[in-house]
Amino acid sequence: MNEFELIQTYFQRDALDPSVILDNGDDAAVFSPRLNCETVVSVDSVIAGRHVPDLCPPDGFAARLIGRGLSDLAAMGATPRYVLLSLSLPTLEVGWVEHFAQRFHQLCVRFGVDLIGGDTTKGPLSAHITVIGDVPKGMAVSRQGLKPGDDLWLFGPDLGGARAYLDVLQNTQADHALWAERYWRPEPQFDFGIALRNVASAMIDISDGLCQDLMHLVERAKKPASIKLQSKMIPLCADLVDRLGTQTALEYALTGGDDYCLLASIPSTARVPEGGHRIGLVVQPENESILLDGQPLPESWQLGWDHSR
Repeated sequence: MNEFELIQTYFQRDALDPSVILDNGDDAAVFSPRLNCETVVSVDSVIAGRHVPDLCPPDGFAARLIGRGLSDLAAMGATPRYVLLSLSLPTLEVGWVEHFAQRFHQLCVRFGVDLIGGDTTKGPLSAHITVIGDVPKGMAVSRQGLKPGDDLWLFGPDLGGARAYLDVLQNTQADHALWAERYWRPEPQFDFGIALRNVASAMIDISDGLCQDLMHLVERAKKPASIKLQSKMIPLCADLVDRLGTQTALEYALTGGDDYCLLASIPSTARVPEGGHRIGLVVQPENESILLDGQPLPESWQLGWDHSR
């Protein structure tokens, strides 16, 4: 099977969205933007040996790829519409590709997006996904609005499970079904993202670690600010404390990443959507950018994932 047969067999599907004029199979896709909306675009990658194990199950690879990518749209308050997929395969293992494509298309249907184009090539196992969504004009939520007086809210299930699953992969912890679920199947928080339009001052998804992503909000803020977090308010994934102890559980939750919850700075007077966790507040600048229970973060903590390492 050559590249064109692979695409036709596994990746060509009729678009469900009537805004798609030309979809997968042409030189480029054509779609019609929605009236009174602004387009939101992001790109993400999953590389075997870097973001996932070298020997990676196809359904897990597909779920991490599309979940990670679409989470960026949720963090902007956008509605997902389309995806573009670039896939590199060391060899054409029909069974692997078939399971990958099946899972990828299932998730496209679930999240309401159309695969409108992409590319395949021979090379190390990796994929790049371009995600495209839209948001009503002027309602995209950026990273720039955090300010003293805001409360910090977390929207999504819990923290630390995906980081703990790395210990499972490294054979230092016994398997754990929920940790595996958090790692392999990230859930973009679209409902919360849309509900936080015109509510959140600033927002980001937790992909690289809560503290590191929180610093992105602090650094992009137009007014200097510091953060006060409360450990008892941090939602921890099941069994983290029992297996790892409180200190390591907090470290994994605050620095581990791959959680894909939404972290939002919200004015204290705003009406907050139900289902969130208030984890701290934004204050006037202090000596430390982030305080946990009134104390600086432990020096031994690495604040999050570093893409350059």
